[in-house]
Order: sequence, then C-alpha cells, then structure tokens
Amino acid sequence: MRIIGTIVLVLIILAVGVGGFLGYRLFEGNSPVITPVQVPVLLGEKNRIVIKVQDEGTGISLITAEIIQEGKAHPVASEQFPRISYLTGTGIESREVEWQVMPKELGLKQGRALLRITARDASFRNGMSGNVAVAQAEINIDTKPPVITVLSSVHNVRVGGAAATSFRIDEDVKRCGIRVDDTFFPAFKGKDGIWRAIWGIRYDKDRPARIVVEALDMAGNLAAAGFNYRVLARKKVRDRINISDGFLRAKMPDFVSRYPELAGKSQIETFLKVNRELRRRNNDFLLSLTSNSVPEVLWSGRFKRFAGAPKAGFADERHYFYKGKEVDQAFHMGVDIASVARAKVPAANSGRVVFAGYNGIYGNTVVIDHGLGLMSLYAHLSSISVNEGDQVSKGQVIGRTGTTGLAGGDHLHFGLMASSIFINPVEWWDSRWIETHMVPNLLISR
Repeated sequence: MRIIGTIVLVLIILAVGVGGFLGYRLFEGNSPVITPVQVPVLLGEKNRIVIKVQDEGTGISLITAEIIQEGKAHPVASEQFPRISYLTGTGIESREVEWQVMPKELGLKQGRALLRITARDASFRNGMSGNVAVAQAEINIDTKPPVITVLSSVHNVRVGGAAATSFRIDEDVKRCGIRVDDTFFPAFKGKDGIWRAIWGIRYDKDRPARIVVEALDMAGNLAAAGFNYRVLARKKVRDRINISDGFLRAKMPDFVSRYPELAGKSQIETFLKVNRELRRRNNDFLLSLTSNSVPEVLWSGRFKRFAGAPKAGFADERHYFYKGKEVDQAFHMGVDIASVARAKVPAANSGRVVFAGYNGIYGNTVVIDHGLGLMSLYAHLSSISVNEGDQVSKGQVIGRTGTTGLAGGDHLHFGLMASSIFINPVEWWDSRWIETHMVPNLLISR
C-alpha cells in the first residue's frame, strides 16, 4: 500500500507539473514586440513600409496595419499565421513584413494621419484571442508633386557642349536637376532660393529624346517640367594614331610597375589593357570628383586658354593602328595643346583644387572645382605646384606641361566636366558664349 501511495503521489506531482507547464505555455502572457524598420514620416504616391514583429512564446498569429484619418480607419494589410498545434502555437517567432502603401488608392487625403500596427500571438489568453501589441506613428500624407518654375529662357546646346538652367521649386526636395535621357545633372540651391544647374549633352548623343527639369520631394513625389531648348549638331572628327614599338618601350614599363594587373603577354597587349580598362577607371574617377562640387559659382568671365598649338580636339574619334592593323578605338575627352617643353600651365579660371596627383593615362593631373558641378582638368604635367584644397585664381600657375601618363610628347591635355560627363572646353574660351549662354541662364551678375 505504501508503494502504491508513493506512485500515486508521483503521478499527481507529474500531472500538476505537466498541467502547470501546459498552462504556462498555452496561456503565456508576453505580448509580441513590434520594431519599425522603415516607416516614413511623409507618405507620397507610393511608399515602402517595413516592420519586424517578434514573439518567442506561442508565436505570431496576426499582423495588421491601418491608417486612421479623420476618425476613419483605412486597412492597409493583414497577414495571418495558422496554429501548428496547441502546444507549439504558430512556430513563427520572428517575421519582417513589407507593404507598398499608395494613399490615393486607400482614399486618403492630404494632411495628417495615424499609422497603426497591431500584432497578436497564439496564446489562449484574452478569450483565446492572444496577447496583443500596438505600435502607432504620426504621419503626413503628401501626394502632390512639387511645382517647378523655369526662370532661364535661352537654351541652345551643342552635342558635346554645355548649357545652364535656373528654376524655382515651391517646396523642399530630396534632389532636383536636369535629366537628359538617362543622365542626371544635379542642381544647386543658392542663398536666393534659386536652383541652378550646368548640364550638357554627351558627345555620343546625336539628339536626346527627353530633356526636363526633374524634382523629387521629401515624400517621394516626382515632378518633371519641360522647357524650350535647341540641340545643335557636333562636327565629328576621326583621327589615326600609329603605335610604334618605341612608344611601347618608353611607356608600358611604367604602367606595368604601377598596375601589375594590366601586364600583358606582349607590350601591345599591355597597351590595349591600359587604353581600355585603365582609361575607363581613370575617367570614372575624374567624373566622381564632381559629386563634391560647391553649390556656388566660383568662376568669372571666359576661361583662360593655355597658349600653344592645338594638337587634338574634344571627342575626336581615335583609331589606333599597330604595324598597319587597327587594334583599338577610343574618344579623346579633352583638348591637347602643345607649347614649349615644361611650359607653365595657368588655371583656366578661379576655383578650388580637388585633386592634385597621378591618375593613370592622364599622368600627373590637377582638377579644379569651379562650382555647380563644373570642373577643369590639366593632365600629363611634369610637375604640380598646387595641393588639394588650395584656392586658385584665374591665371595662377598650377604646374608645368610634360609627358606623364600616356602622352607621346610634351603637351597639356585640358578638359572640362559638367557633373557626370565630359564637355567641350572650346565653348568656355569664348567670352561672347559665356555672356549669352551662361551668365543670363544662371541669373548671375558678372
């Protein structure tokens, strides 16, 4: 009898323990945890909302989202998770959900609203409806795109050349500028509230399909405004470059020592890698500098031309021949001017030095920021007499000509960049062009 009593007592203890565990498990009282991952304060035409819900107890059973405006609830999304078993719940301990919210489709108006996220778990508490967590955030509905007012009027632009546009916007924006097909030229806001952009047409674009002012506001609404412009054709020039063994012997060893990964089985193979891969890398680097341009005009009047004889023009189509056979092709992104050896090189206009150093095929190079994304470059220098961060004035000597990089003889390679493209420098040497195309369109006094 004593043994039977002991067994019964043990069974009772086990039953109580199991019952207690099951009761604790099934009726656990910890609510889910809601964590916002991406919840915008402003909701434009189309918005991405991301939240994360966690529940380490019986698991997540329901996640809902709604936007409440003027006392009316507008359902956004609802996601349910089925119970696997009474013991394990749903088994969903963590879930990140993403919703695309379009206020107009939900019937929301401009103005304030409340975003409410609700999460429930699979607990038997609260009449088997589970523990609930609610997270709320105040939001603003803004589905109206910004209003753009173009202020400049004469926009005659040559393929490969530059233009300028000024405009106003009626609200704060994330970004704005000029879009020429798939190329975007950022605008810069002045202290007077006017946005200004220097832009251009790529040398290889005969006629862009679309040129507009584009603005994206803080809520993600995109606006585009057209304006009058005229595109002028570019005269195309083809040039033949003969590559000699003497040139290869003189130039390729330096490139191999600096860029071992470009070494080929022969010197001509090395040249092809330099002319293709390194040229692309060097150009990408130069154009990347324009993203840090200052938001003001630093230059004044026409740009000073280096004194000498022109040897190659902007966007010349170069065909490279080796032993009578064409081996490569490239476009020349600047103007080559030759003078005496190691001639003094003046800054074309006032600005700030943003790069002074070695840059592959360009050799020793100086880049000067003139503001609004406009930068000038001076390449193949034998020596550099300025440093990054220096403020320079028009005509100030920044270095001397040389043969560094891929230069075959002593000369200056002079180039200009407008944000993400190279542009024709010749226009900027013309004071009349500056006074009729740049100064009035940028609404500046010079």
